[in-house]
Amino acid sequence: MQISLFRYFAISLLFIASGCSPSQENRIIITGQIEGVLGMIYLQEQKTSGLVKIDSAIPDEKGMFHWSVLAGETSIYSLLSEPDERLVFIAKAGDSIRITGNMNQYPSLLQVAGNSESTLIQSFYAYSARNIREVDSLQLIIDIHQGDPGFYELTVMADSLFNQIWERQREYEKNFIREHAGTFSSLLVVNYHFGVRPVLSLKTDAEEYLRVDSGLMAAYPGNRHTLFFHQWIKQVK
Repeated sequence: MQISLFRYFAISLLFIASGCSPSQENRIIITGQIEGVLGMIYLQEQKTSGLVKIDSAIPDEKGMFHWSVLAGETSIYSLLSEPDERLVFIAKAGDSIRITGNMNQYPSLLQVAGNSESTLIQSFYAYSARNIREVDSLQLIIDIHQGDPGFYELTVMADSLFNQIWERQREYEKNFIREHAGTFSSLLVVNYHFGVRPVLSLKTDAEEYLRVDSGLMAAYPGNRHTLFFHQWIKQVK
């Protein structure tokens, strides 16, 4: 369910046949071409204290942009475009991230390439977006037919369909965590809100929270996001 912004430089400058140059080893290179962007875009990093804006830019007439970001350990970033569309990705120093697509069909036609984590979390957001569109369609039908004969029966049917979508989302998230517990993607999933509601909670889904905690502690033991989540689990469980 989330920016330093980019000025566009020739993409050929970003790639070196044998990998990253010494000057790139402590940076994340982010390039992209996104259609349908209106005005400024922003690059943000998720700190344990909240989102921090790193940079901002206006893509050129072809929707192209470029950032070179000083970075270290694996962290969570987001590209934010007006009016408040957010593309979340995960990266670390040395990564080259490529973002392409069409903002008018967010997030289904936006793609992030460059590491497996970002590809993984984008697949989750695309799946969740389809479920949210189904819920929005149900709500639109309810709004249109308020006051019609049989409206009560319609709301009962809509509630039943919504519960099916909700349970489908819950099972998807739980299965995602079981399969990818040692990833930062699982940390985003366990904290995901379906609309305004969290899907999982520590009270009802402790197993999933503990899976994420133990997985991250094994895969990223010194990472600030791992340690923050680990301390939170210890305090509230």
